[in-house]
Amino acid sequence: MYLEARKSGPLPLRHFVTGAIGAALFALISFAAVRYGGPLALGGILALALLTVVLAIHPFVFFAMYYVALFFADTKVPGLPLSINQIIALLFIISWVGLWFRGQTIRVRSRLMPWLTLLAVYFTVNALLGESAPHGQVMARYVVIYYGLAILIAACLRSERAIYAYAWIIVTLTFLAAVAGLIEAFERGTFFAFAGKITDAVRVKGAASTANVYGWNLIFAFPFAFFLFSQMRRKVLRAAVLAMGLFILFVSLLTLSRQTTVLVVLLLVVCSRVFRYPSRRQVLLGVTVFIALAATLAAPALVARFLSVTRLSRDYSYLERRDSILICLEVIKARPIFGVGLGSYTAVWRQYLPPDYSTFFAQYIEPTRPRAPDQGYLQITAEGGVVGLAVFLVFVLAVGRRIWCIRKEAAKRDDPLAYNLAALVLALMVQFLATTFTDDTFLYVRVWLIYPLALLLDERMLWASDEPPSTAQVSPAGEKLAGEAS
Repeated sequence: MYLEARKSGPLPLRHFVTGAIGAALFALISFAAVRYGGPLALGGILALALLTVVLAIHPFVFFAMYYVALFFADTKVPGLPLSINQIIALLFIISWVGLWFRGQTIRVRSRLMPWLTLLAVYFTVNALLGESAPHGQVMARYVVIYYGLAILIAACLRSERAIYAYAWIIVTLTFLAAVAGLIEAFERGTFFAFAGKITDAVRVKGAASTANVYGWNLIFAFPFAFFLFSQMRRKVLRAAVLAMGLFILFVSLLTLSRQTTVLVVLLLVVCSRVFRYPSRRQVLLGVTVFIALAATLAAPALVARFLSVTRLSRDYSYLERRDSILICLEVIKARPIFGVGLGSYTAVWRQYLPPDYSTFFAQYIEPTRPRAPDQGYLQITAEGGVVGLAVFLVFVLAVGRRIWCIRKEAAKRDDPLAYNLAALVLALMVQFLATTFTDDTFLYVRVWLIYPLALLLDERMLWASDEPPSTAQVSPAGEKLAGEAS
């Protein structure tokens, strides 16, 4: 596998400009310290020192901090209009600039870039021109930030080692969040909730807003764990990372969420099929044992949770989603082309209540509570219109085409890393697209963390030449990969 480093190296002019700016700042602060003294000059010196340190640190350090912050609510810093994760994101950008000035990033050349840009531009404009200007401005800002974050991370993935570091950060930090979730399960008595009514009092939800979101956050890391398992050469590391991934899946079941349970089974099937890894029979046996153990411990509560769907008239989850569907359909009827604008649904949904009074919570029980569309495809269509849904689906199809092409080419070249990288993106997209039926995942930060990997799925990024190898150069292992890809 080949990831293009910038062959020209650091530009002398860039270093000259950087040095000149740094010298001017240092001279200005030194003059202020000598001339005026006091806390102002001291603060300037400390700020310059902090900036120098941040520029010298690799951006993945701040990405790890940012990823930890994603497990918690948007916590504001007292006295500042910024949250903790926003501050960390700014430090990440500053650190990335330092990496770029040192010539240690890559130029992202991807056939997916135009489609990702189209997606970001459309929904940014759609949000700004929506029916609620304040809500639209917030959503537009998120789209721009996540789009930029995806490109900056992709530019950091300049080598095989960097891709592994990205995956290890996500798996390790999610594993720690899962450990905290297991402790919470013992505190809540989740393992004893084998009978009776399943309530939020026994469902594990970590620091997330709901148990469903917490489960989704945990499961997101499993394809990364399976990717590392497939790629690590040392058996100890392979066994450790697979055990971490299975533990994460088990803790996600303690959210007692129906869709999470279905998703766990789906990802186990998908990952065991699409990755290339050794000892396939042993792994499948281990997965079977895991399912049996998980069923023994968690199945009674999960069965009770699934049985609640037979009482639809009392199932609040069903009634809430039914309300969202009915209101979104009214929105789509009234604004079919461009929708009400990304983010505006929360502000204007009351204007689109069904005229036959068929909703339950929205009109009778909690008519003043803020509401979101919940189901992702309905959200995209109601807020972005048919045009927005088409833009989204075209982007998804473009990602799918890139996955198919790279897997096929990697099989010809006998390149396990490229093959498994495409498999990783495939598994993550399956999770994203499956859960979009039940959750409004479009602006989940983790979804946009898939796109840096998707941007690497280009022959110009993965290999030095676009010319495929001749048939005579393909090894028997490559022939086996070609068979699997087909």
